[in-house]
Amino acid sequence: MLTVDEAFLKFKGRLEITDTELSDASSRQTTIRRQIQAWIDVQDTFLSGSYVRHTKTKPLKDVDIFVVLGAKAQSWRGRPPVELLQEFKRFLSSEYGDTRVSIARRSVRVDFGVAIVDDVSGQVLSIDVVPAFDEDDHFVIPDKITGRWMASDPRIHADLATAANSAFDDRWKPIVKMLKKWNDNNAKPIKPSFLIEVMALQLLTGPWTHSYPREIKGFFGSATDSIGTGWADPAGLGDPVSDRLDGDPSLMTIAKQALWLAERSCSEAINDADAGRVGSALSTWQTLFGPLFAKS
Repeated sequence: MLTVDEAFLKFKGRLEITDTELSDASSRQTTIRRQIQAWIDVQDTFLSGSYVRHTKTKPLKDVDIFVVLGAKAQSWRGRPPVELLQEFKRFLSSEYGDTRVSIARRSVRVDFGVAIVDDVSGQVLSIDVVPAFDEDDHFVIPDKITGRWMASDPRIHADLATAANSAFDDRWKPIVKMLKKWNDNNAKPIKPSFLIEVMALQLLTGPWTHSYPREIKGFFGSATDSIGTGWADPAGLGDPVSDRLDGDPSLMTIAKQALWLAERSCSEAINDADAGRVGSALSTWQTLFGPLFAKS
């Protein structure tokens, strides 16, 4: 049986993207970018989202490709945003099949139909294509729900994550991945998962205490108290990242309850470990995080 510290280090390693996954992601995203560039006028494409911020958790899905459209595609900017998403869906469906392509809130998703075994596949499950237009010093992207073009700049999000990780002895990103895995393992009460990162920018700050259990417990406790206060886009551009929970009291109640229960479970696990009941502590942590958290 592992110690709690050993189990968390093993958990951290199992959440890291493998060379096989990196290779598959590179191949898939390169192919999609090439296909789109051959179809529509593109000014630039680049990877964005949690994959680039190194806060993506397992299994590897929803890898974001940001597609900045060029001058010949500017007419789409004057049309309802959902129409551009529909046009991207039509094109990607012609390449990958209609059942594999769907419209998300601000992107179009391509599902590769990869089977998952014990939270691990070794391959990319899906890629999200985010169409965008360059506007001054940032971008605008379509939002299906609001029906508006939303200002965004994933480069700022990436810079903020890098700075937070550096200030937290390079433990910020691993903890964010652990928190996202908790979210996945508990029916995703925090929507969207990016909200976890946004909250962590304020709630996970240095100095690092050298204890994954206590830092995670502290996050859950602080998040329970503050999740309902509203969480803006840290880039200062787009809609509040918490808008989905803010606009639905029932979802907010579920999120607060899940965070409170998680904090209580952390306290139980820490108390068990302090009392020498390591096996019980490991079982509680595994219940929180799922099968990627190993007990041996």
